[in-house]
Amino acid sequence: MREITRAQKARLGMFLTISGSMLLIMLLYITGKNVFEKRDEYFIRYEDVSVSGVEVGAQVKYHGVRVGRVDKIAIDNQEVSTIIVEISLLDGTPVKTDVKAEITALSLTGLKIIELTGGSNDAALIPPGSEIPAGASPLQAFTGRVEAVSEKLEIVLSNFIELTGGENQEKLFELINSTALVLEDFHSMFAENRGPIENTITNLELASENVLAITGSPEITRTLTNLDSVTTSINQANLAGVIKDFGETFEEARIAINHIDLTLLKGRHDLLMSLEVLRDGLESFNEFSRLISEDPSLIWRGRQGGEIDPSDKR
Repeated sequence: MREITRAQKARLGMFLTISGSMLLIMLLYITGKNVFEKRDEYFIRYEDVSVSGVEVGAQVKYHGVRVGRVDKIAIDNQEVSTIIVEISLLDGTPVKTDVKAEITALSLTGLKIIELTGGSNDAALIPPGSEIPAGASPLQAFTGRVEAVSEKLEIVLSNFIELTGGENQEKLFELINSTALVLEDFHSMFAENRGPIENTITNLELASENVLAITGSPEITRTLTNLDSVTTSINQANLAGVIKDFGETFEEARIAINHIDLTLLKGRHDLLMSLEVLRDGLESFNEFSRLISEDPSLIWRGRQGGEIDPSDKR
């Protein structure tokens, strides 16, 4: 067997020394980073809530961003139904007083993380070492809704039992029997009048076919087309101009009527004057007739002292 030379031993020792030194440096770096890294520690109290799936080292996220880890999980000595979860966050992580810590499933594997939700700009910061309020997990919310539904269902069942019990039970049975009798009478009536009902349905079908035939006839189509054309023409017409022309025509007619009224008023005055003259002439003629009837000789000899004065009355 070949013996190891001194040079080989020296190289082996140097290799082991360098490798061990590098390994030690890496361990010190990793350990020192975790040990001497400054982190903000908080704790969360979960009362009557199962933290199954949350393990030491589990992630802590804030709005989906990883900001820390779970350092410790323990049962409260004073309240055995309370679980205390200690977490550490990156130095300077802003945790507001309105932030809630909820347990959220990470995946279908059953692993869970702690999700910090909420937080507003106006809220104050929670100092490190303080408690972060626990939020309601989706399971808790679902359980609460189930409990609420169960309570309402229990109330409904109690009311139903009360409604169908005692005297109401007899009334309910009477109502069921009456309904059965009505349905039986309806069935008998339908059976007796089945023929007329079928005839009525047939007539309705024929009427529907006739209506469809009428509405699809060329005359109806032409009528609708003409109506559409008339409507289009009316829409396209200058209605404003027509209304304006009608207004002008109406104004001219009003002026003409006023002129006619003035003409009639003037003619009325002339007519009254003519009637007055005619009345005077008739009075003179009546006086002349009276004088002639009293003395006919006046026709050929006239009155003494001159002509007959129609205004002279005896």
